[in-house]
Amino acid sequence: MQRATLERLAAADAFRSLGLDRRAALWAARRLDTISIRRTKGSPADADRLPLLVPHLSDDLFPEPEVVLPPMRLAEHVVEDYVATGLSLKEHPVRFFRDRLTQLGAIRNAEHRSEELPQNSRITVAGLVLIRQMPGTAKGVVFMTLEDETDIANIIVWPKVFAQSRRTVMTARFLAVRGRLQRAGLVVHVVAEQFIDLSTELHRLRDGDVAQDAPNPDLSLVKSRDFH
Repeated sequence: MQRATLERLAAADAFRSLGLDRRAALWAARRLDTISIRRTKGSPADADRLPLLVPHLSDDLFPEPEVVLPPMRLAEHVVEDYVATGLSLKEHPVRFFRDRLTQLGAIRNAEHRSEELPQNSRITVAGLVLIRQMPGTAKGVVFMTLEDETDIANIIVWPKVFAQSRRTVMTARFLAVRGRLQRAGLVVHVVAEQFIDLSTELHRLRDGDVAQDAPNPDLSLVKSRDFH
């Protein structure tokens, strides 16, 4: 197995079942070149085989002090899961921003489906932008789907509102939407009136602390599926 393959598996946290944390596995995989790549004499198929992070791989030729790596925080793991596989089974990214969303008045997406909320209630929902659609037959109406840690919320953006917030509607990755609740049977959606682009806050997940500011806002955590 090539070292690059081992690194990609480690980055995806594939070695956790072997008792190796993602960071420890990456450290071990990237040290293979330093320790040396073991080559097996014989068939060409075995010529570039690497040891699979086995215990007998030692530092006898290159003694190094043992390094204790700091454990990755859950938020960091979630980010790396998304980068490696596009999803995470550990936690949803929006969960880490729930206090911030509560301050903005946003309810959980699962809550906006409650029948206790009357028709035309003004509510705020938020989440990662999964889908943006502007069908040619919709006369300029944009449909969006937001996902938080509880459910999705379907958003309708009328042309006048879209014209006022075009950049935010078309580029935001993490968005809070304030609007009016509309319900028709089992179909529930929010007619958008205002938007808050929270995309630049996603970089805080990689720092492991959503309470702290950090200089790099360019984390592409999730890419929406856009149809026009």
